[in-house]
Amino acid sequence: MLTVIQPPISLFPVAYISLIPLFISLKRNDIRHNFIMGFFAGTAAHLGQIYWVVIAMNRYGGIDIYTSVLIMLLLVLYLALYIGVFSASSLYLEDKLSIPLFFSAPFIWVLLEYFRGIFLTGFPWSFLAHSQHNVHLLIQVASITGTYFLSFLIVAVNCIIYQILKVLYERKLKKVPWGRVLKASGNKPSTDKTVNATTPRHINVCFVVYVLVILGFFISSFVYGYERLKSTEGGDLKAVIIQGNIRQDVKWDEAFKIKTINTYLQKTGEFGRNSDIVVWPETAMPFVFDESPHINKYIKDVPMVLNANLLFGTVSKDKSGKYRNSAYFYQKDGHLAGTYSKVHLVPFGEYTPLISYLPFLSKLTAVGGDFVPGESHQPINTALGKIGMLICYEGTFPSITIETVRRGAQVLVNLTNDAWYDRTSAPYQHLVFYIFRAIESDRYVLRAANTGISTIIDPRGRIKEQTGLFEEGAFVGTFSLKNEKTAYVVYGDYFILFSFLFVLFACASKMFINKKIKR
Repeated sequence: MLTVIQPPISLFPVAYISLIPLFISLKRNDIRHNFIMGFFAGTAAHLGQIYWVVIAMNRYGGIDIYTSVLIMLLLVLYLALYIGVFSASSLYLEDKLSIPLFFSAPFIWVLLEYFRGIFLTGFPWSFLAHSQHNVHLLIQVASITGTYFLSFLIVAVNCIIYQILKVLYERKLKKVPWGRVLKASGNKPSTDKTVNATTPRHINVCFVVYVLVILGFFISSFVYGYERLKSTEGGDLKAVIIQGNIRQDVKWDEAFKIKTINTYLQKTGEFGRNSDIVVWPETAMPFVFDESPHINKYIKDVPMVLNANLLFGTVSKDKSGKYRNSAYFYQKDGHLAGTYSKVHLVPFGEYTPLISYLPFLSKLTAVGGDFVPGESHQPINTALGKIGMLICYEGTFPSITIETVRRGAQVLVNLTNDAWYDRTSAPYQHLVFYIFRAIESDRYVLRAANTGISTIIDPRGRIKEQTGLFEEGAFVGTFSLKNEKTAYVVYGDYFILFSFLFVLFACASKMFINKKIKR
C-alpha cells in the first residue's frame, strides 16, 4: 500500500489505511519483533518505490548488474530501518511510558522523515505527504506548515482507524457492552474487571479529544485550501520550455553533439521568439561550454536573434579545473547575466563520498560522476528578475527551496535530466516534489526535463502545461514573478521542532508521573 499511493499509480485514499496492517502485526512488550515487522514492511515498500535505481546505475551508469542490484538493496535496507525504528519506538512508548500509539506515532513518523531527508546528505523521496499531490484543497496548508505536517495527518488517521477497529474487534470478541468500552480509563485502572480485561487502555476521553483535534486540523486545512485556491494565478510573462528528448546512452556521445545542439536551436527558433524566458534542460549542452567557442558563439547569439532570454544547463569548470553541473542565463542583449552551479550533488551519481578514505568506492560511482558542488543557492540576478535555480533533485529538499526564496528568488526553475530512469515510476515521483515546492514557496515553477516530464506549475501547485515522457517538443506558457513570502518560507520547519519538543516533553512528563506513582 505504501507503494501504490505514490506516483504513477497515486491511489491517495489508500494512504489513510496503509499503516494499519503494520500496526496489527505489532506485539506488546516485544521491541525486537516490532522492529523486524517494521523493517520487513519498509523493505517491501521501498523495493516498490526505488527499484529504478538498478536501471539508472546499470543501463546508463556503467555499473554491472550485480553491483547495481546490491546498491539498490543496500539503499532499500537503509530506508527500511526508519520504519523499523518507527514501529519499535511507537509501541515502546506505549508499553513503558503509557503514551498511546495514536498519540506518539504521528510525531515519531515525521521526525524520522525529516531525519531521513538530512542524514548522509539526505534522501527525502516518496514521503507519505507526496501521495496527496492531487488533493489541492488539502495540500495548500503546506504554505504554512511545510509538507511534513501532511504526513503527520496521514499517520494520525491511520492510528485513529486502527484504534477504532481494535475496540470494535475486542468488543465483538469478548461481547463487552458499548457503555463499558466508553467508560474505560486510559491511565487509571477501572474497578470493572470485565472492561479492564477486554478493552484497550487508551480508549477514553483523551482519544475522543484527539480525534476532534485531528478532525479540526483537516477541516481548517480544507477551508484554508478553498480560500487560497479562489485566487487565480494568471501569469503576465511568457515562458517557452524545450524538451529535447536526448537519450542518455547518446547524450555524451561526441558524434551526437551537433544533432543535440540543432534540436534545441530548431525548437527555440520555432517557439521562442519574443519570449521572456526560454528554458532548456539540465546539461542540454553536454560539453564544457566555456571551452567550446566554436559552438557556444551560436548559442550566445540566440537571445539577440529571437529577442528572448535564454536559460540552459551545461558543464562548467571552477578555478581549479574541476567540473560543475551548471546553468547559464543569457539576456536578450546577449549579455551573460549570471550562472548557477548545482550545490547538492547526487552521491555515487555525480560524486563519490568518502573516496579519499575508501578509494574502492570510486568503482560504485556512475560514469561521469566527478563533479564538484557550487558555492551557494543564490538566485541568478537578471534584467527579468531573480531566478531561483533547482538543478536535478535539489527540488526534492524543501530547505533548499526556502533558502533560495529567502535570498530573493521570484520564480523557481528546475532543470533536470530524468533520462537516467527510463520509463519507470521515478520521473513521475520526481515531478510531484515541485508541486509541493510551488505551494510552500508561493512561486511559479518552470521545469525543463530532457526526456520529460516538463511542466509549468503555478503557486497553488496546479500543473498548467505538461509534456509526456520521451517526447521531443516544446510548449508556451505563462508565469509571473512574486515577492511575497509564505509562513513556511519565513519560519521554516517549526513543525519539526514542535514535534521534537512535544515528544520530549511527553516522555519526560510520563517518566516523572510514573516515578511518583511508584513512590
